[in-house]
Amino acid sequence: MATLEKTSLEQTIDSLAAEVAAKRQSLDDALFALQTWFDRNAASLTEAARTRFSQTLNADKAASLKRSKDNTPAEGDDLTLVVSVLRLHAMRLLYRFDERRTGRPAATDTSPYGRAMRKLRIELRETEIAINEARIDAAIANAHNILDDRNANRRWLQDAFARLQTIAHKDLIKLAESVPAPELPPLNIFQRVSFSILGIKQEEIGRRSLQSVRQIAVLQNSQLIEMVKLLAESFAANNDPVGSEQALNLLVNLHTD
Repeated sequence: MATLEKTSLEQTIDSLAAEVAAKRQSLDDALFALQTWFDRNAASLTEAARTRFSQTLNADKAASLKRSKDNTPAEGDDLTLVVSVLRLHAMRLLYRFDERRTGRPAATDTSPYGRAMRKLRIELRETEIAINEARIDAAIANAHNILDDRNANRRWLQDAFARLQTIAHKDLIKLAESVPAPELPPLNIFQRVSFSILGIKQEEIGRRSLQSVRQIAVLQNSQLIEMVKLLAESFAANNDPVGSEQALNLLVNLHTD
């Protein structure tokens, strides 16, 4: 089976990773260079290039899950580590680019329910983005730690923590609970008969919809808490008592809000 030619994005990542592995530049320099490459080339990336890159990321994830399941260590060379981190950074740069192009959803439902749901969706999305960004910052920090750059490790951990601080004040559960019941459409005679036969209550549909909304908010809040816990542990493992205390204080606030 013929090997597919690498895209310019993959070639850029491989080239930068090789420079870092050979200690001709730092990982931070490579990350900055990748950002510069994206600023110049993101708009011209084809769908085929995006698809191939996504497939590469999925293959990385599958290999990582298999190692975890088999309890086998990851490959330990610097090149593999740096390539993995640069791919993660490239993924988030793509997400950022797409977010800027897409923007916030338009307000189409102006009912109290529609306005409340739009606000909740925006807050959920902002929280999701911050958590994902923090995860990648933490992965970059871990790579710096492995490469024995402790200062960069602390800096990236602090960057990850700062992202979580900016969205920690959002009370997603309270916001979800404040969403009013949706305005239920009137039923015609056939729908009323069908609902009656099937034992369906229209009000129950609305109640379950609100319950589902709250469950989504609870899940997102749980992910935020787990990410803060991870950072607290990372700060402690790297002998950073100030960072650890900040993370633990934020964790207490998240549990008590």
